[in-house]
Amino acid sequence: MCSPPVFAQPSVEMMAVSRPVFGPLGGDSEFEAVASVTDLAEGTVLQRVRSSGDAVCLVRHNGEISALSDICTHQHFSMSLGDLLDDGTLQCAWHGTRYDCRTGEVRQIPATSPLPVFQVRLEGEQILVGPRCERIDGRYEPSTVRVP
Repeated sequence: MCSPPVFAQPSVEMMAVSRPVFGPLGGDSEFEAVASVTDLAEGTVLQRVRSSGDAVCLVRHNGEISALSDICTHQHFSMSLGDLLDDGTLQCAWHGTRYDCRTGEVRQIPATSPLPVFQVRLEGEQILVGPRCERIDGRYEPSTVRVP
């Protein structure tokens, strides 16, 4: 069994929260604000924890924001500690599994199951994350929002 890598300088800040970073906006309890657009620079990832307890990895790639489960389906390692690659794949730092940052689909093993995808939208500068997208024929519906 492999041990998680040791990072000299973490590139991502982990958050341990027991409540949402921000509360729900506009009375829509299914969506909640988890970050500001300014918190998520182009080409980066950011971990947030929803009030439901779901750890979410926000991804900003090619001017779009997506939200995936932050837990690798292979060995339950935090995806926000991994790397966002130029081709739009998110690589797990532990064993190198790569997932499509829009659909959660596995692009490189050892994982065989996709990352769950969460609905995402913007309200002003706030990034809102909602419930998981439906899985149809073994695939999650993609959910992205373009940053104006």
